[in-house]
Amino acid sequence: MVANAPVDGLFEGSNGHYYTACQVTRKLRTERWKPCIRQRDPDRRLVETSDGGLLLLTPTDDLPAWAEIQVDGRGTRVIDTRRPVPR
Repeated sequence: MVANAPVDGLFEGSNGHYYTACQVTRKLRTERWKPCIRQRDPDRRLVETSDGGLLLLTPTDDLPAWAEIQVDGRGTRVIDTRRPVPR
């Protein structure tokens, strides 16, 4: 994880992937994901993915050792270091 990275929230997906709040917002804004249900206590979000699947997002403060936060011109995102970085 990048030290002092400007991350306003992290989410763990039911698919085993991790997302920053920036990624979640971008996917919702571009309609790659569609909101289904948002629960506030405990905070959870259910979204429909572009392939019609459902994805449950729960807030987390911890990333696994294989995940890093990347900061670039598009914002912050979680990178899976076990795979090649997407371009």
